Amino acid sequence: MSQASEAVCQSVLNFVTEGTYPDEDVVSAEFPVTALAKELELISQARKQVENEISSLSSENTFDADDWIVQAKQLHADIERSRVTAREIVARHEHTKPLQAKVEDATAKVVLFETEIAFNQAVAETLEEVQRLCQQLESGRAALVNGHITAAIEQLEATNATIGGDTSFKNTNVMSILSLEVSRLRQEIEEALRLRWSEQLSIDRQNRQFQVKQEATGSLDNTIAALSRLDIFTPASDQFQKDLTSAIIDPILLPRNCSSHAVTVTEAGIRVDSEPSKATVAEILHRMTDILNYLRQNLPSSISAALSQSFIPAIASKMISGWLSSAIPTDLVGLDAFENTLDQVLQFTKTIESWGWSGQQELVSWVNQAPRLWLTRRRVDSLDSVRKVLAASKGTTKQVERVEIEKVSRADGALLENATTDDWDAGWDDEKEETPAAQTKATQPEDDELDAWGLDEDTQEASKLDAPVSPEEEDAVDAWGWGDDDDEEKGATLQPSQAAAASKPANGTSTKQSTSPREVTLREVYTVTDIPDSILQIIQQQIADSRDISQPPHSNSRVASSGSGLLALPTLILAMFKATSSTFYSLKLNSGQMYLYNDSLYLAALVRELMEEHELSRLGSDVEALEKFGKVAYSKEMQTQSTIVTDLLDGAQGFSQCSEQPYKSECENAVSATVDRIRDVYKEWQPILSHSALLQSIGSLLSTVISKIIIDVEDLGDISEDQSKQLVAICNQVSKLEDLFMPETADDTEALPVTAVYVPNWLRFQYLVNILESSLADIKFLWLEGELGLEFSVDEVVDLIEALFAESDYRRRAISEIRRAPRG
Repeated sequence: MSQASEAVCQSVLNFVTEGTYPDEDVVSAEFPVTALAKELELISQARKQVENEISSLSSENTFDADDWIVQAKQLHADIERSRVTAREIVARHEHTKPLQAKVEDATAKVVLFETEIAFNQAVAETLEEVQRLCQQLESGRAALVNGHITAAIEQLEATNATIGGDTSFKNTNVMSILSLEVSRLRQEIEEALRLRWSEQLSIDRQNRQFQVKQEATGSLDNTIAALSRLDIFTPASDQFQKDLTSAIIDPILLPRNCSSHAVTVTEAGIRVDSEPSKATVAEILHRMTDILNYLRQNLPSSISAALSQSFIPAIASKMISGWLSSAIPTDLVGLDAFENTLDQVLQFTKTIESWGWSGQQELVSWVNQAPRLWLTRRRVDSLDSVRKVLAASKGTTKQVERVEIEKVSRADGALLENATTDDWDAGWDDEKEETPAAQTKATQPEDDELDAWGLDEDTQEASKLDAPVSPEEEDAVDAWGWGDDDDEEKGATLQPSQAAAASKPANGTSTKQSTSPREVTLREVYTVTDIPDSILQIIQQQIADSRDISQPPHSNSRVASSGSGLLALPTLILAMFKATSSTFYSLKLNSGQMYLYNDSLYLAALVRELMEEHELSRLGSDVEALEKFGKVAYSKEMQTQSTIVTDLLDGAQGFSQCSEQPYKSECENAVSATVDRIRDVYKEWQPILSHSALLQSIGSLLSTVISKIIIDVEDLGDISEDQSKQLVAICNQVSKLEDLFMPETADDTEALPVTAVYVPNWLRFQYLVNILESSLADIKFLWLEGELGLEFSVDEVVDLIEALFAESDYRRRAISEIRRAPRG
């Protein structure tokens, strides 16, 4: 065998015997078959060697195996005996279970018997306690029947304490039964106490009598003590006070037409007469003194103390509201009697104080506040007088004249004389309420001097007629106080305005004003009711009393210090008039707002004279506010009428088909209704407003109608010949209203209407009629040679020409000439 084979065999043997892993070259070497026998031999030799080593080791470590075997058998036998013993124990335990169950059953029965015995003992004890408590309750009832209320209360309290302290009663039916019985006993005791209380303090409400029974006076303290122990004394005392007040006090202190029931106070009690009679404050105080003195002498201190804390203040309040407040005089004549009343009230409070009672502080405070109370009474009375004046007025009217001398320029004076003889305000500029259609037109604000009534001017047409105003004219306007309230009366429109419009020529062109002033007497006559004079009398009374109260014999009066406060009442009186008059005038007078307008301005003028006479500058703002109030009433009425005529004219539907049936009839009916409405308003307002204000108002309504007609016509895109004729007829029907604008005193044979003075857009309206019925050459002439350009713009004239005439070279040339021509 080669050396390599021996190395391989040795490596395998090492691996088998020792677990040594061969080297890499051995592992990769090929194991030859010829080496197999040698390898087996080597392994056999190694085996024998191992066996020899084992034998050698075994022989060196010998032990007695038989002993181990014997012990193992003995252990097995012991185990078997233990198993047998365990089986016997288990078998014996199975035999003891019935016995154990019997023991447990017997034990449970013993416990049950013990529990039943304890329960029966507890029930017996509880029943005995219940019996004892029931006996206590019966004892309490017996004591109550015999009149021993204190003993009954003691039994009740003892029973209550026992029930509350015994926990065995909680959550049991017995507790409910006992509580119910205790409650019944308590009710019986309370009823007995109330009965005794009412017998001792006898109040006969039907016959209005009260008596404290003297023979029961000693027991009354016991009754009060018993009531206190049951915590029902306070309710009983309160009810006693209510009954005493209802039966005795109220018939005396609640007046009926200054009447009161007399009272008789004796040792036997108090009796109030069944029938009332006239009484004074002094008599009422004397009666109350007698009643309170009787109560003080006959009632225990525990009751009288409660009276002084609550009863006296209630009496004081009723005395003040029922008698003392009405005793405050509303004039100076009754001040002496009022002073005596104050002294008597103070004496009454001192008497109560001397008894050691309290509660009279309200009366003392009332006396100390007498100046303020008197002024308050005067304020209430003056305001109520305003209400009575309005309610009692029967609408009696009279005419009054307003005359003032103003400095105006000579040119204005001449124009005023030419316009009308006596109507100083005939040239008042017309204010025009903006209708929704009119708002599409460009407007120019009017000058402040044209606002004769201190309200905003919304007219859009009159501004085209304005002429320059001289400083002298502005001074004249300021003297009237016009134009002062423009910023405050934004919503008030359609007011009569200044005569400045009369200073403009009829054709609307401006003229140079003369700066040389002259005096002009301005007059107006209008209708007022009887109310302003009555209101003025109320104001005059306050001013006169404010002066007289500071002089003998009233200067030493307690209320003399409030004299200056009377001067504040005119402001409240005027405020009351403004607050309540609107409703009165609307309900009781036809055209009530116009009467209110006249009355407000008339009353403002009267108050202004009174203010200047007595130097009461504080009334200046009230006069202005009253004037504004009247103008607002005028404005509201004008707005209402403007809305009515506008709605009537809306029936024409913009005149778009006014020449075709059935629209033609509708247009005619709408215009006729509008014209008739304006005439009806003229007749209604004619006896109320001054002539100039009447023309101004009607002119404003007519201006509203004309503005709407002009706008509707201008909005027509195409106007046929028939339609043009119909529109002319409609405009002519409206133009007939010119007969309303005749001067009041002018000779009928020579008078000319002053429509253009009061209707700012009157000339514009007439030019519109001319355009509708004129040829294209006539229209061009009116523009180039006439004054059409003063009333219409170039675009308006062109739009009307295009609507009236068909497209042609002639029309184009005419329009071109009109556009190129300068406006005059």
